[in-house]
Amino acid sequence: MEDGRLLVVCKDDSTLRVLDLQSGEPVGTVRASGAAPHEVVATDDGRLAYLPVYSDAPVGAPGTDGRCVDVIDLTGFERVGRIPLGFASRPHQPGLLPDGRLLVSTELNDSVAVIDRPTGAVIARLPTGRAESHTFAISADGTRLVTANVGSGSVSVIDLASRSLLGVVEVAEKVNRICLEPGGRFAYTADQGSPRIAVVDTLLLDRVDWIELPAIGFGTAVTRDGAHLVVALRAASEIAVLDLASAEVVHRIPTPAHPQAIVLHPDGVRAYSACHQDASVVEVDLRSGRLLRRMQTGPNADGIAWSRTPLPARAR
Repeated sequence: MEDGRLLVVCKDDSTLRVLDLQSGEPVGTVRASGAAPHEVVATDDGRLAYLPVYSDAPVGAPGTDGRCVDVIDLTGFERVGRIPLGFASRPHQPGLLPDGRLLVSTELNDSVAVIDRPTGAVIARLPTGRAESHTFAISADGTRLVTANVGSGSVSVIDLASRSLLGVVEVAEKVNRICLEPGGRFAYTADQGSPRIAVVDTLLLDRVDWIELPAIGFGTAVTRDGAHLVVALRAASEIAVLDLASAEVVHRIPTPAHPQAIVLHPDGVRAYSACHQDASVVEVDLRSGRLLRRMQTGPNADGIAWSRTPLPARAR
């Protein structure tokens, strides 16, 4: 399996940095069209990335209100397009559905926008029913969407086929980040006031459990086999690996300051997180619980995504 690339969004200089994972070295940098993008997603072939232009302020705070998504060519490392959303929305997280449509959280509108990529048209706005719908996760089959609504401390569950809000699950005073297990039923989001993860059943529309953590969590991801939950313990500067069957922590991996999101490599063995106070990303081995390497990025590294290395045009 190819190593691929890691796409890293650096908020302080509004850039997207591209790292080659075989060498660990940067291969390209692209500056966004506006202030402080936070998140990014790449197409399956690794040729394009979508970079929402968010805000120069944290979620819920006064500041600029982005209203577009930059389109990035990952072969020539340049901006090649701009998708206007038509309203001030603070677009934050992008994601791709199996049919190729682009989703972007549009939190000032309490919604997630659905975008037709060939035309750049917003074809739907999926209501979340709560403010600050900052991040989301999509089920592997593309039928279900869950959002973490930061300030309202809740999780919204949306049926993508009918574009309808199935319900909102109240979780805590404040949450952040969210992921889904491979089957799409259980969602995991981190309580920002206590060291624990809420387990939300998207069929019952209820919080059905808590998973205790050694420190307050942030980014999360479930391994492809559904056996482990990987959690960034931001304030503790660690990445924790939990056995979901027993809810026990099996590894605590020290990292540089403040790991953020968690991204898994397709090989099922490695995970990555940007450590924003250290201007770096780390690669960890989930089986052994070891830090494998630290790779330098730009200032205030935040959102990351794995991407294939695009083939040259003549080889496709």
